[in-house]
Amino acid sequence: MNQLLSPDVLDSYRKVPSQWARATSAEHKVPHTRMDDEAAIQQIYTFGRKLGQGSFGMVIEVTHKETGQKWAIKKVNKEKAGSIAVKLLEREVHILKTVNHEHIIHLAEIFETPKRMYLVMELCEGGELKEILQRKKHLSENETRHIIGSLASAIAYLHKKDIVHRDLKLENILIKNSEEDSAESSELNIKVTDFGLAVRKGGVGSESMLQATCGTPIYMAPEVINAHDYSQQCDIWSIGVIMYMLLCGDPPFMGNSEEKLFELIKKGVLDFNDIVWKNVSDSAKFTLQQLLKVNPAYRITANELVDNHWITGETSVIKKPNVLEMMKEWKNSQDGDEGTSLETECNGPAIRSGQDTHTVKSTEKRGSKKKVFSGSLPNGTLRKKGSGHKPSSPRLVSKNLNPSGRYRAHGIVDDW
Repeated sequence: MNQLLSPDVLDSYRKVPSQWARATSAEHKVPHTRMDDEAAIQQIYTFGRKLGQGSFGMVIEVTHKETGQKWAIKKVNKEKAGSIAVKLLEREVHILKTVNHEHIIHLAEIFETPKRMYLVMELCEGGELKEILQRKKHLSENETRHIIGSLASAIAYLHKKDIVHRDLKLENILIKNSEEDSAESSELNIKVTDFGLAVRKGGVGSESMLQATCGTPIYMAPEVINAHDYSQQCDIWSIGVIMYMLLCGDPPFMGNSEEKLFELIKKGVLDFNDIVWKNVSDSAKFTLQQLLKVNPAYRITANELVDNHWITGETSVIKKPNVLEMMKEWKNSQDGDEGTSLETECNGPAIRSGQDTHTVKSTEKRGSKKKVFSGSLPNGTLRKKGSGHKPSSPRLVSKNLNPSGRYRAHGIVDDW
């Protein structure tokens, strides 16, 4: 609904923000009202405390006067933001209008004046996940499992809709429940937010690759740093970084310079030697290794993460492979049936142990548990036929690091 309404007729337009029905609709209608000034909004909402401040605006807690329901309004100064930032905001709004998931921030309505834009969003009283981690130093494995499971569900939903977030980080994960509610339950209700860098483009084929280098350095995937074509798998790497930080309190890769940081990220060697890791299960460490594969072709997908054994709690023990036994079984099958090929079916999950990685790659047919491997590589990796990854040629892009440590392609500025 894009029409100019004066304050005196606004009350007759609408009284209550439309509620969302996550289970019944893949999309929800978001009213978009254009008006002359902020006075009309103040007829509907009582403005309360400031929740956050950005370069071009702020987030304010508001209360709907008729219902008493609390919301958060993101107030953006379009003149200060500039045309590029406004376009990013419009892109975020467009994406939020088309998504409907319990772990993605809900956009209820939009108000717009000639100078400002107001986004009415669900209130997350628990603040940012980063703030909780700073208070607790690190989270328990059960707390982390719940958060990563919820995050995986949200990202799998986005990827299914061909949306790549590209800026997953602790600051962009909000906690719906308050600190008092969180104390009563170890399960934090998370909401993914900030879709300013998100794009509606997905898949892993060459026609669906992305090029722009963007994101926050410590969360950036190797292929993004290398300026290679990349896919939605860059979000999976970021989930791995988040999971690592939740379990131990520090990023998996740290350097005293940007160059050193990027060098460590591209090597992708994980360190589990700190004492805190003694209380973390092998299954959790194994999941981290799956998420933080340098080659995106070998990273698990968001859908696979949702069904991951560590997430579902089906097992906490990782079986170590016995290559000799596997070779004997294959030889016996050859002796018994000359027509048997080297390609062998395996119903178990991908298995790896320590630095010697043994991988059983899935044939990746949705709804099927069939997994196939063939051959043996020098490093002990079993890989399906035709699974080699050939990186695309690098592309030169503009990379600018703003004071907050967040990358924007072509000089795009930071949050509002």
